Amino acid sequence: MSEDKKVLLEVQKVKKEFVTSKSLTGKPVKIVHAVDSVDLTIYEGETIGVVGESGCGKSTLGRCILQLIKPTAGHVLYRGEDITKLNKEQMRQMRRKMQLIFQDPYASLNPRMTVLELIMAPLEAFGIGTMEERVQRVKEIMELVGMPENMMNRYPHEFSGGQRQRIVIARALVLNPEFVVCDEPVSALDVSVRAQVLNLIQELKKKKHLTYMFISHDLSVVKYISDRIAVMYLGRIVEIAEKNELYNNPQHPYTKALLSAIPIPDVDNKMKREILTGDVPSPLNPPSGCYFHTRCKYATERCKTECPALHDVGNGHMVACHLN
Repeated sequence: MSEDKKVLLEVQKVKKEFVTSKSLTGKPVKIVHAVDSVDLTIYEGETIGVVGESGCGKSTLGRCILQLIKPTAGHVLYRGEDITKLNKEQMRQMRRKMQLIFQDPYASLNPRMTVLELIMAPLEAFGIGTMEERVQRVKEIMELVGMPENMMNRYPHEFSGGQRQRIVIARALVLNPEFVVCDEPVSALDVSVRAQVLNLIQELKKKKHLTYMFISHDLSVVKYISDRIAVMYLGRIVEIAEKNELYNNPQHPYTKALLSAIPIPDVDNKMKREILTGDVPSPLNPPSGCYFHTRCKYATERCKTECPALHDVGNGHMVACHLN
């Protein structure tokens, strides 16, 4: 991947901490370590999937990349430019290139605005085109996402979940961005509609030459849509690899457990399940060393004290584990 692809975005040692409690003197007492020293490279034109259990920091990482949430530490480089150092107006202009598709299409749409108003809002915010040009642009993007233009004057409550998600996608793409964070865009949809929306996202990537960061907890969906996959656990990336390499040759014990939990529609398949013991530690008080050592049957004394760094085990397959 790195030999023939240009780097679009680099995440360098990004951390995000949320202070949930302070002392009488204002000193932080309780801190949630949502994202912990994440390094990630995203190449132009690829779809990188980010997977992990709920609460592992996937969505927070996506929002830190888009600067919707300011990272506590670290840098985000977009085409070599450190966007964490941009002022408010500079970041506002950068948002034309970086957009977000939300998880819940109904909650992310203003119920008092028509489809035309919703999709046209980004064009108005950036002062792009005349009113006639904006309306024409809305018609074009609606056609692209499979929505007839005669629905422009309807309101969000008049649509199904799948149609609302198409509206959200149209709004995200109306500015012609280069990079889109898809934050679990099909998890709120019926199973019958998910495939349609996933295929639409794939088609739009080719037509618009987009780069995606696809966040999900559904490993089957991520395998279908992604080129590479990053596995997160308690705010850290523990493994990154090309999708077939990851599924066929997982290296981290946590990745193995996740993959073994995927339902297989074959009663004759007797694949051994990797059952994790214990609960996910609290991000308020993460364990020392490797965060996964409290649930790992292979853990050693080194795992309890020393945090493993991501290292290449071959063919760009990165894993953060002392066993490899």
